[in-house]
Amino acid sequence: MPETAPNNKFRSGFVAVLGMSSAGKSTLINSLVGEKIAIVSSKRQSTRSALRGIYTDENAQIIFVDTPGFFTPKDKLEEFMLNSMVNSLDAADMIVFLADINVPASVIPKEFLNMVIKSKKPKILAVSKVDKSSDFKISEHLDLLNISTYFDETVPVSATNGINIVKLKEAIIKYLPYGDMLYPEDELTDASSRFIVSEIVRESICEITHDEIPYSVAVFCEEFEQREGGKYFIAATIYVERDSQKAIVIGKNGTNIKKIGTRSRQLLEKVLSLGSFLELRVKVAEKWRKDDRMLRFLGYYPQKKGS
Repeated sequence: MPETAPNNKFRSGFVAVLGMSSAGKSTLINSLVGEKIAIVSSKRQSTRSALRGIYTDENAQIIFVDTPGFFTPKDKLEEFMLNSMVNSLDAADMIVFLADINVPASVIPKEFLNMVIKSKKPKILAVSKVDKSSDFKISEHLDLLNISTYFDETVPVSATNGINIVKLKEAIIKYLPYGDMLYPEDELTDASSRFIVSEIVRESICEITHDEIPYSVAVFCEEFEQREGGKYFIAATIYVERDSQKAIVIGKNGTNIKKIGTRSRQLLEKVLSLGSFLELRVKVAEKWRKDDRMLRFLGYYPQKKGS
């Protein structure tokens, strides 16, 4: 139940946005914040770290935490991703669980669903991609109806069409604790510029290369400095696991790496509001997803559930 209002009626808190891979969590957070903050890709498991997007109005500040989707980990990187999701759930003030209307709820692993259901925190079930299903009625989706009984509210949404985005924010605010603003009111994320560069380049790689590449690639921003004339010089290294993957990222006569650079620069100009010269390098780091040293170097710090 929502708290009784004190004299200070401002609300603030952290909201863990959970769901299966490709449910549309990152797209939803970008829509809720009103700006592109999180990496968006049609490829599964594109979100690796818990990224915070911040929405502020005169009544509340909501810190949305984008989390990796649930899956059974197969290497140390995926263990990091899963633990990142669990820790975000533990630290949050409330939960938004995103369920794709086009995917049967029965595919959600019981371990994952039970973890959400057993949480005593306020919970909202957001049913995503309703733009593909006119006149949504949850009573017509028995699997979702059964799940919805464990949540405080159910809100159908479409992040791409903006359907019920305001309604979802209003529902979230009702369950946030009363408290002061946690971040400056004009801040949209607490992620560093270097982190945003790395994520944007990785998103571009996801969209331009073959299916096998996104899961084997990592990006590290080596340099980020302003030069004379106001433009920024940005150098980033793309790490892959095999020479064959390096060849794909570069492309015939450098076509892919040029496309990746062009797309990334355009997004950087939009997201960070800066002009830049972007230099990309591609290196092979065999089995980096299983290498503790490389994972730490890339920012994927080993962590235990609940730590």
